[in-house]
Amino acid sequence: MGLIALSALVLLSCGLLAPPPPQPKPRTDTVENDLIEFSRTVLTPLRPGQEFTVSVKVTAKADLRVVLISESLPEEFELAEGSQLRAAQLGLAAGATLEHSYTVKASTKAGSFTITGNAIVATNEGTQEPLVLESPVRVQAR
Repeated sequence: MGLIALSALVLLSCGLLAPPPPQPKPRTDTVENDLIEFSRTVLTPLRPGQEFTVSVKVTAKADLRVVLISESLPEEFELAEGSQLRAAQLGLAAGATLEHSYTVKASTKAGSFTITGNAIVATNEGTQEPLVLESPVRVQAR
């Protein structure tokens, strides 16, 4: 038994027996103002080329006439066929939520990237300044 443990320790210290890569875990980033809460859930860390789902939500704190979500991906990422980076809704009552999801293929190269989005709302007083949300995502080689 001691020889097996010693052999594993030697292989590990030489880099021949690497620990398994970390498993991607969901992380939710949130920003808010007086009118809305804007959140995005992503997986991180990712493997190169991994497909994953991004979920965004806007929850109204007041009655809204219009809600628009517009997302931007790093140029090294690909939007899956059939997915959309925008969502809109006319009329969102206080306490209600607009939810949108899309599928993305991560960069084939390791690195740190940022998914960015804007939530724009209009009330009876007019269109408000966009609320910006940035979500850092790490692509990690094995």
